[in-house]
Amino acid sequence: MPTIRDIHIDNFFEIVLLEDKIKFLLRYAVLAPSTHNSQPWLFKIENNSCKIYGDTVVYTIEEADPLGRDFYISLGCCIENLIIAAKFFNVYDKVVYRLGENKDLIAEVLFKDNADRENIDKNFEKNLYAILKRFNARGEFKKEKISDSVYQKLSGLNDFDDLKIDFVIDEGKIEKIAELTAAGLRIAYANPDFRKEMSGWINNNFSKKKKGIPGYSLRMPAFISFIFPALIRFFNIGKKLGWLNYKSLISAPLICLISSKENSPLLWLKTGRLAERLMLEFYSFNIKTSVFVAALEMGELYKEVQKVIGIDYVPQFLFAAGYMDFSPKKMTPRVSAESKIIF
Repeated sequence: MPTIRDIHIDNFFEIVLLEDKIKFLLRYAVLAPSTHNSQPWLFKIENNSCKIYGDTVVYTIEEADPLGRDFYISLGCCIENLIIAAKFFNVYDKVVYRLGENKDLIAEVLFKDNADRENIDKNFEKNLYAILKRFNARGEFKKEKISDSVYQKLSGLNDFDDLKIDFVIDEGKIEKIAELTAAGLRIAYANPDFRKEMSGWINNNFSKKKKGIPGYSLRMPAFISFIFPALIRFFNIGKKLGWLNYKSLISAPLICLISSKENSPLLWLKTGRLAERLMLEFYSFNIKTSVFVAALEMGELYKEVQKVIGIDYVPQFLFAAGYMDFSPKKMTPRVSAESKIIF
């Protein structure tokens, strides 16, 4: 049975209308990562453009994301997927940020209708396929270093003047960040309101829900996936989760940190775009990535992260990267692109 990730490049060239071509590209956009797999995006297609709106109705993550930073980072990841797909098919024109112009309107991606099988940009081919196979890897990484050539390729991906990338390979610094991550999780799970909110986003392994985090994506046995939401809600398991995340992080050969000059929705959007760009590039080298943001979001732990890295920019997004044998039997579900289009 075809899945939402069964996207075939050749089908694009059978489409006549630009509106339908944009709909095809949105199938890549909705595969972007988002906080708790909340998928907080909506699309409106008008002539040669697609407007991206934030779906504030479904995004009720006040405890885990009080600033709204993760909301905008998630939308940035979605926008980046759309742009990568459009660039591959050579129909991308430009992106215009629309923050503040209209309620929930975030950005507008403009297209040009000159797609041709001979004009595809193969520079984006690996990234396009990486969109289909990327997942948030959980568990411990293999003790295998990442080659310098990969770092060199990724260092050139940041074209945002107000964002900064730090690749952390020093084991001592990685351990300190792992400790801060564990501390952040202990703080978060000590809050009953946080636990209640989090429990509502965890689904059992057989759930038909298209949003939320299925137990299997957490490498959880079926039985545990049924009781885990209640376990989170009524018991403080922050110490155990902190330890598991600590073990995962210290096993990573690399931590990637994206920072910005200040906090703002626009810079959070850009952070999401850059984060997705980097993670997809890693996946094109068969290198898995795993997101860890507790040290950036709980209290003022981010200041300790600044000290560890030696920066004065504001840390916005952090993920580990490395080699891992594990691949999920099923990918996290998604709401279809068609269901996300508004009129």
